[in-house]
Amino acid sequence: MNKIIIGAISVIFLLAGCSQEKIDTEETPDKDFQIIAHRGASAYAPENTLASYELAEEMNADYIELDIHLTKDGEIVVMHDKDVAKTTEGSGDIGNYTLAQLKELSANYGNKEKERNPKAEAYKVPTLREVFDQFGHQLNFMIELKESKTNHGIEEKLVDLLKEYEMINKDNEKEPKVFVHSFYEKMLKQVHELNKDIPLLKLIPFDEGETAELSKEEIDDLLTYSSAIGVGHKLLNQAFIQEMNHKGLLVYAADVQDEDAARDMKRIGAKGIFTDRPDLLEND
Repeated sequence: MNKIIIGAISVIFLLAGCSQEKIDTEETPDKDFQIIAHRGASAYAPENTLASYELAEEMNADYIELDIHLTKDGEIVVMHDKDVAKTTEGSGDIGNYTLAQLKELSANYGNKEKERNPKAEAYKVPTLREVFDQFGHQLNFMIELKESKTNHGIEEKLVDLLKEYEMINKDNEKEPKVFVHSFYEKMLKQVHELNKDIPLLKLIPFDEGETAELSKEEIDDLLTYSSAIGVGHKLLNQAFIQEMNHKGLLVYAADVQDEDAARDMKRIGAKGIFTDRPDLLEND
């Protein structure tokens, strides 16, 4: 009998010790199904512009998702691709432009049919500081880090800006104000090293036709820094989501662009969806 009691106590202490190495998930979102406006309401307005974020706010998105890069003079700006040619009349790496040079470009180039805001400033390449100034009180943010030679040191600059705007541990109805997400594990671990209170979401790619599946080793590694994962919605199933939730990871579904897929993700237990159309479920 004494051996059984001692064994049980040993197991309890062992589990307690292991849990100290896992990321605390108590600060992750705990409200209902969440709509994350991917690059703003980018189906209706030019992506990653103030106009797109304004529309996402009107559509009651829970979070706006945006991508950040560093300019030549070290400013954090919002744009998806590192090549400015995708969304502006310019060309070349965003890291070769100063902020002043970027501000001469229009992020609405070639998308006049999406123009909704009469103010030209709404379509300029925004800085992250400008986004926080305009939307920081009323919106939550999913900020994506991109790996690039010109983005060296962006993790520290981002953490400093989040501190300046008091967005770390600042919540809205018990939700984190900010998630930082990325495909790049090294960048997320760097953020975690700089400030362990910032919730992190690891984007996980799978090959087309695969089903989402992670090994015990992969899950254990994720839990040392991340509290959530993002996976393409076509690869998700209820069993995988339940397994991840049981392990302590929230699951977000990426690239959801139609109502049926959105409802399906909600039904099988995804925490939320990344979508270009934040009004997908407005009638639900």
